[in-house]
Amino acid sequence: MSSTHPYNQIILFGFSFNPELCGFGALLANIYVRKLDVLNRGFSGYNTDWALPILKQLLPSIKEQKETASSIPLMTIFFGANDAALPFSPQHVPLERFKSNTKAMIDLVKNPGSPLYNPKMRLILITPPPINEEQWRKQCENNGNKLNRTNEAARAYAECIKEVGRETGTPVADIWSEIMDKVGRDDRDLSEFLLDGLHLNANGYKVDIQICVFRENL
Repeated sequence: MSSTHPYNQIILFGFSFNPELCGFGALLANIYVRKLDVLNRGFSGYNTDWALPILKQLLPSIKEQKETASSIPLMTIFFGANDAALPFSPQHVPLERFKSNTKAMIDLVKNPGSPLYNPKMRLILITPPPINEEQWRKQCENNGNKLNRTNEAARAYAECIKEVGRETGTPVADIWSEIMDKVGRDDRDLSEFLLDGLHLNANGYKVDIQICVFRENL
């Protein structure tokens, strides 16, 4: 009688991924089929204030790591799009607290004093994508709301993620800059990469996967 091989896992923590749009999770699962299990732990609408307690429950303790045959060699952390909502929004997290929350997530894994310390796990931070304000304004107005996100705010939170990456030695997939570069260099519109002005479409997810997999040589 054959036994089931316990596949190691990639955890995608953060921005929700839509498999119907050839999302990040679906693309990674296809690349690593029969090699690694890809666990999508995206929480729609969440910011880092709300996500940090979840990560503490999600990660295995040092004891559990020793008792489990499978491991987690990689986790992506993809936050900022909701934190960067304008201050009147309940999703808004001030930039400094966003930075400290992100560092706290890294610390859970990389600090030897953490009960969840996992020196074998590699982390990749992903910046929030750009905001197409014209698209997103229509979405807001259709729901009876005013524009609650700007591309300038998204840029600031993307820069913050890059700063955290430099300070903690954590690789960063800068999709804000990559998409904006494509828009400027190839004379394309942001709507080609965003479904509704906020969430990535299939083209945007392809930018995401190319940076994370090919540039970081996973």
